[in-house]
Amino acid sequence: MGKARAAKAARKLERDRWADVELWHGGIGGLSVGSEVVPPADQEIDDPMRSSLYLAEARADRVYFTSDRDLARVFASAVLKGRGSGAVYRVRPVGNVLTDPDFPTVGYHARRALILDVEDQTEPMTSEDEQRVQSAYMTWDDGRPMYDADGRIQITWQMEELGLTQAVLDQRLPRWVHPEVAMSRVSAALGQRRV
Repeated sequence: MGKARAAKAARKLERDRWADVELWHGGIGGLSVGSEVVPPADQEIDDPMRSSLYLAEARADRVYFTSDRDLARVFASAVLKGRGSGAVYRVRPVGNVLTDPDFPTVGYHARRALILDVEDQTEPMTSEDEQRVQSAYMTWDDGRPMYDADGRIQITWQMEELGLTQAVLDQRLPRWVHPEVAMSRVSAALGQRRV
């Protein structure tokens, strides 16, 4: 088999792999069925569909999508809050699909994605609802879950080494607090202890 035939066969296998999987992309509204979601790097600078709301960890040359529709809604909500127009798109990846390291069990990315269906998002999610959806996939660096089922930030081994307990965290931090806010409050509490 020649190289061209092998490459064609590999592309077909990749297409077939994702044919029956429902995948969702949350992003800027205004795209239609049959068009493609393209990565920021391929968009014109003055394109009204261009978004600067990508996370620092996201690659500008990739389109991100997920098998969790609610997780896609979180990203559409963020765009809606920032741009005034958000949508959830059911998509089929175009090109090689890789796992998203931020959501390794449900997140993926590819060079582009073909839009199969559109759901406009007219109401943004609350910050708490966004956090609740994402929490199922969030872990600390040692693999411990970041939240419990009730939305309480869970203690890390670093906090334990500094003498904190889960009871102290539960007392000082509200449910569904953003991890950055939690870490800021923990740092402030530790600073007060040393005085």
